[in-house]
Amino acid sequence: MAGRATGWVSSDSSLFTWWLGWTWHALTHGLDPLTSTWQNAPVGVNGMWNTGVPVLGALLGPVTAAFGPVVADNVAMILGPAVSAYLAHRCLAVVVGPRWIRALAGLAYGFSPFVIAHAWVGHVNLVWSVFPPVVLWASVRVLATPRRPWLAGALLGLAFSLQMGLYTQTVALGALALVVVAVVLVLSAPRAALRRVPAVARALTAMAGVVAVLCAYPLWVLLTGPSRPRASIRESTEMGADAANYLIPSPLTAIRPGTDALAAQFRSYPGEQGSYLGAAVLLVVLAAVVLVRSRAVLVTFAVTVVLAVLSLGTTLAVLDRDTGVWLPWQLLVDVPLVGQAEAGRLAPFVALGVVTIWALALQHLTRRLPDGGWRRFARFAAAGLVLAAAVTWVPGGDHQGTTDASVPPFFRAGTPGIAPGAIVELVPRPSQDWVRDGGIPVRWQAVAGFSYRQTGGYFIGGSDRVPVLHDGEIGAFQQGVLDGGRGDVAAARADLAAKQVSAIVVVLDQVPDPDRALAWARAVAGNPGRLVDGSWVLPLR
Repeated sequence: MAGRATGWVSSDSSLFTWWLGWTWHALTHGLDPLTSTWQNAPVGVNGMWNTGVPVLGALLGPVTAAFGPVVADNVAMILGPAVSAYLAHRCLAVVVGPRWIRALAGLAYGFSPFVIAHAWVGHVNLVWSVFPPVVLWASVRVLATPRRPWLAGALLGLAFSLQMGLYTQTVALGALALVVVAVVLVLSAPRAALRRVPAVARALTAMAGVVAVLCAYPLWVLLTGPSRPRASIRESTEMGADAANYLIPSPLTAIRPGTDALAAQFRSYPGEQGSYLGAAVLLVVLAAVVLVRSRAVLVTFAVTVVLAVLSLGTTLAVLDRDTGVWLPWQLLVDVPLVGQAEAGRLAPFVALGVVTIWALALQHLTRRLPDGGWRRFARFAAAGLVLAAAVTWVPGGDHQGTTDASVPPFFRAGTPGIAPGAIVELVPRPSQDWVRDGGIPVRWQAVAGFSYRQTGGYFIGGSDRVPVLHDGEIGAFQQGVLDGGRGDVAAARADLAAKQVSAIVVVLDQVPDPDRALAWARAVAGNPGRLVDGSWVLPLR
């Protein structure tokens, strides 16, 4: 299990491996798990702007300690859909009674197209799609029918705090979803909403108090901490889902009759094609709205429609063609934190809304069945069609891939000869080039037990000089590597000295032009270095 990593690309699994390992290393060595100078040294990285998942890092710490961070990442990927499904099953109890219906609905949600898409690409933070079910629960227990508001608010605050330790973008999207629920409830029944104001205020006060206590430091790191980006990290026009994906499945869905050519035209790659609902599920939703017409169905439908429109981003895109049609997300682009979120990642909230209506329809059809005759048969037939609709979400069994997670012997041995905590310049340099496995060297560092720090990295950050960074800045030394050893030796030495680099490590079998890379490193280091477990170590004065 340590030799392979879950996901289509190795860089993203390497990144999560690094953060899972870093959290446990930091907690057991008295370091800050939310910031680190072990990447992008000596400046460091900000975990709150990255996929640090410190909650998972702490929970899976014993796995990391016993079996290593690669195994911890694989365990997290396996558990994510199951935990999401179970939590959806439990939270649906606020609106759905029968356990078997909630179990099926939870299963559909936990292995929905969004979760499967991000499992395919190795995104642990999104495979753990546990916050949307909490938002559903809070929509009822905090906003719609408040019960024990102080306790409910405190539990919601705890959920927000834990999600802060999984992925901050989902925190922003979850808060937005709750605002949408509140607006729909007020518009649908303003007098009842007015009567609930005192109870809702008490719940929100309790929530704010818990968040203030538990998230004071994480919020400081997010808003004013070191190495954070100083400008927008994404183009707002590229963050929405492709509208065609609501009807056309990605190649990761089992039932996709002749649609692969159309799916290839979506604006994003399959790892972000998680918005699929499908004609069968949409027909069930529309039938429930028309025939069941309960308040729970109508409110859920209204909220789901609003979130689905918001998930499309700033302008409507269909099969990667931007129609130029203005969409409401335009109003949120400049909202702090929310504007930095990717609109398309509202998909699990939309999926849960659809699953909730599906469950309510099934509950309606199986409750108080007629004694006999054609009406009873019609009810059973309709319930069968509702169940069959969920089958269209079944993922394909032959698409979940893994990548090689092997690590060079020098790093498996704990980088012998490198002083603990020393800053190292790696060749190849870790980078954001995830298609070409640029993030793999951060995995080496995690497997080595963080025995050294490195100048490069795969992260989101920034500084006053460079507002947004996605990997370490390329200095004179690394530019010389890229130029095949044709560089200014004095400038390269000054570059490494400014970064406080103690040694250059060249992993020959991982470099496109190993002879030139080693010759350049020797010229800059001023010594031939020594071969240690298959890697060249060149100390600097």
